[in-house]
Amino acid sequence: MLNDIKEKIKNLKGKKVKVVIDVGRNKSEICEGVILNTYKNIWTLKTTTDIKSFGYNDILINNVIISSLS
Repeated sequence: MLNDIKEKIKNLKGKKVKVVIDVGRNKSEICEGVILNTYKNIWTLKTTTDIKSFGYNDILINNVIISSLS
């Protein structure tokens, strides 16, 4: 299952995506950006202001929801 997530992120590399991040207590943060790189345990997202990194397990436990914009 984790390998499927890694493959999905790898296929989205360089494409514009929308990411919804669960920050706790029924709050969420929405970011749009481009997936820069994929590594063994994390992937990076470049937004207009900074670079954020996420683990593949964040998607697995629904702390991060990703959708393609392009």
